[in-house]
This record gives sequence, structure tokens and C-alpha cells, in this order.
Amino acid sequence: MPGAGPCDIPAFGSIIELVERQASRRPNALALTASSAAGGEIRLSYAQLAWSASRMAAGLARLGFGRGDHVGLMMDNEAGFEAAISMLALYHLGAVAVPVNARFAAEEVAFVLGKAQCRGLVIMRRLLPVFEAVRAQVPGVAHVVTVGDGAPDDEHDWHRVFASVQAPAAGWPRPAPDDTSEILFTSGTTARPKGAVMTHSRSVAAAYGFADALSLDETDVFQSFFPFFTTASLHCVLLPSWWAGAHAVLDPGLDIPKIIDRMERERTTKYIGAPSFYIFLLDHYDSSRHDLSRLRLFDYGGASMSVEVVKRLAAAFPHVELRQTYGQTESGPAGTVLRGSHATSKLGSVGQPWPLTELRIVDDAGIPVPTGTTGEISVRSPSVMREYFDEPGLTAETLKDGWLLTGDIGYLDEDGFLYHVDRKKDMIIRGGHNIGSLEVEETFFRHPAVQEAAVVSVPHAKLGEDICAFVQLRPGQTVTADALRAFCADKLADYKIPRRIIFIDHFPRGPMGKVLKSDLRDRAIANEGAR
Repeated sequence: MPGAGPCDIPAFGSIIELVERQASRRPNALALTASSAAGGEIRLSYAQLAWSASRMAAGLARLGFGRGDHVGLMMDNEAGFEAAISMLALYHLGAVAVPVNARFAAEEVAFVLGKAQCRGLVIMRRLLPVFEAVRAQVPGVAHVVTVGDGAPDDEHDWHRVFASVQAPAAGWPRPAPDDTSEILFTSGTTARPKGAVMTHSRSVAAAYGFADALSLDETDVFQSFFPFFTTASLHCVLLPSWWAGAHAVLDPGLDIPKIIDRMERERTTKYIGAPSFYIFLLDHYDSSRHDLSRLRLFDYGGASMSVEVVKRLAAAFPHVELRQTYGQTESGPAGTVLRGSHATSKLGSVGQPWPLTELRIVDDAGIPVPTGTTGEISVRSPSVMREYFDEPGLTAETLKDGWLLTGDIGYLDEDGFLYHVDRKKDMIIRGGHNIGSLEVEETFFRHPAVQEAAVVSVPHAKLGEDICAFVQLRPGQTVTADALRAFCADKLADYKIPRRIIFIDHFPRGPMGKVLKSDLRDRAIANEGAR
């Protein structure tokens, strides 16, 4: 349970034990509400969750899935039920789950399945053409199970596999704490996604830490739209909920009116989303029509949250505590939490380390820097990934003496609160001046006409790099680029004020709602070339 000491962690050496403990303690308590690819929404108690996982494991074993197999899971939350059960079933078999982004193009799918050395794939039927286009490139994928709208006689249809055989009465062998549980692919500074290797003990430690960071307990209904194939869904929603005995609710997609309806229907107590989600929520929420009185906490993470948006959220939901969490896939995602008690006194901070987690700020040589000095954020925790799969060189660059170099820039204040300045790769060096994109974005957010802003670097022949700002205005609002620059004049040094401002109707976003700055950079560079 949240609040338990670190000495309790080894008692739950595998993810399966975490679920089965709750099934034994509270068999009839709700564990999961999620959409099924077969249609409708399915609600599972802890006993039903454990039973379903064991039965699906038997079906997969009959098809040839087994211990040590790496198995791709290419599903989004429209198949949230099948995705969660498939993942737990693989753990029963001693296999390794490899979530695959359901939005990947065919070549990206081929890369991930090949890189992870997958022998099997569980895939939504509507995504099957993407895989079939590159199937010849991944001959190692011997077993494919399809989810949704399967033919009645298709022995590889997920629901047919599920119903094909009973779970063994004797149960399954326990995974060892050090057995690999997942390979989680994450984008970064390299050209291709990298596979962060997690073990059962690391994932359980992550579940414990995040459950504590969000004060989850068995009374909570914890909801999110985070897609199944992201670490945010697995390590920030499902596993922490099951550690705490809470009820996890997966939204099928980022549909704000439907999410609000689900919050009302499920009597949601806590919600987690990327900062952009809360911008959208503020546009749709109407206190006179929506009853969200059961809500007690909003958590935001995955990207930096504008102070202005935090203020608006607090005004719209005065009964809801606002928390910010910071972490990344490679850290498990161990990191920090800014609790509501510090939301105003430490405005702009991403908080203090959560349980089992240490932080330090280091310079380019890896040497810790003094309090208040900016450097690279480094994390140490039992939930940090073991390695990048089949990337020994990159692993050695990223993991130093047990510390994870995050690639993020920040500093610690005298009270040990972390301030996230920027991603290392998003720092802009303009004529020798270091400029944090987040600082500039925060200033734009303060303008009443601005809905959202994102700042990127563009090449400059003389300065090396220059600043380009993309701005989305609020509905019905107008403002010129010159007016925005004038607004910044007494808030930012002159070299931090973008000379290039591009107005945009919609931002390109990843599956968690994060703005895709790489796409914006390409557009900014193309825009420069067209001038």
C-alpha cells in the first residue's frame, strides 16, 4: 500500500504477485474499466482480472508463446481490455511485453519488432495491414493474434484464443524479480526509438513510487486517456492502481466531452493527463452542467505545465488538488512530485523526489554542481531501466555508476525542489546566449489571446541558432506578431524575444497529447526556405 516502507518492496517481486495479492485481499473490488475491441466497455474485479490473465496465458501457450519470448502488443485504448489482459498473460508465461505505438507507420513497426527480436505479435485487426506491409522484413515473428472483428473459425482471433483452453489448475511458475518484463520504446535524440528494458522488480518499484506520489489507495477511481502502448499508461496508471488496490479507468481516446461524461459516470477521484489535456478540459468544462464533485486530484506530467494554465485550472476546480509529476520512460518513471501544499510556494517547480528516488544535478563531466546551479538532471532509483536493449554503447553513455543521465536541464533549490529548465536538445544557443524554450513559452502563455505556444530553434547563418515561436490563439481572439513581441518586451531579455512568430490552428501532437517539436522545427526550417 502507498506509504509502505522500502523494505516492503521485495515482498512483491513480480507484477503478477502484485495483481494476485489484490485478488486475494479484495476479489470483488473493481480493478479495471476499459473498452473492448469486440465492442462496449468491460469492467473487471480483481478476481476477474487475475482469472482472465491466467486463462489468456493458457490460450497463448497453446499457440506456441512461451518463456523468454518477446511479444509485440500493438493496441490502443479502444482495445484496452484485451491489451491489459494480454500483457498480464505474457507475464504468466515468463514472456516479455513489447508495447508498439499504434500510430507507427509500417517501417517504424518493422524496426521496433525487429530491434526487439519479437517472436510474436498481438495486434488490433484494423492495424493488421500496417504489419502485413512489412511482414517479410520481420520473419522472426512466428505467431500473430488479432484483436477485434475476427472470423468465427479464426484460431488466431484474440477472443477465440481466450476461450480455447482452461487455465492450469496448478497455476503458473512465478517470474523472478530480475526477469525482463517489458521493453518500452521511447524516442529521443537518436534517429530511431530506443528500447528501455524493465524487469519485474523495477516495474513493481515504479508502481510503488507512483502510487505514493499520487496518494493512491483502494478508494480511488483513477482515470486517464494515456494510450496503452506508452509507459505513462502502464507505469503511471495501471500498475500504480493495482499496487494500491484502486480502480483504473482507461479512456478509449482523447475525446474531452466523453472523458467528462466518464468522469461523472465512474465517479472518478483522480485524473492524470499531459498539460495539453487540461487546456482542452478548461475549454469544455461547465460547472453548471458537469458534476465532477468526486474529483480530488489532477496530476499533470509528460511535458512542462504553464504556470498560467495552473492558475486557470485552480480557479475552475477549487476543490481539486493540483499535482505535477516529473519522470521519463528510462527512469521507470521515477522522478519528482509537486504536491498541492507547495503548489503556490514553489510555483514553477516540478517538486521533490518521490520514494526510493535520488536526484542530483551534474555538469558535462558528470560532476555534481552546487545548489541553484543549472545542469543535467540525474536520477537514481530501483525503478530505473536496466539498459537500452541491444545498445551497449548508448547504455554506457546514459547510465553512469547507477545514475541515469536524463538529458533534461534543471536545478535544485535550497529546499531540494527541482526546477526543470528544458530538454537539453531544446535549449537554444543564439549568438552565444543560452535560451530555454520553456521560459519563452511561459511568457506567451501569459498573453490573454494565446491558447498555446511552442518555441523551437532554427539555423541562422550568423547567430548559429535563432528562435521561432508557434502560437495558437484562443477562439475569437486576434493579435499580431508585433503585438506579441511588444508584450514580451518588459518580460524577456531582447535576445530571448522571437523574431519569427508563426500562427497555427492546431499543433502536431504525439499519442499523449505532447506537442511534437521535431515536426515544428521541420516546418519552421521549410518556412525559412520558402521566404
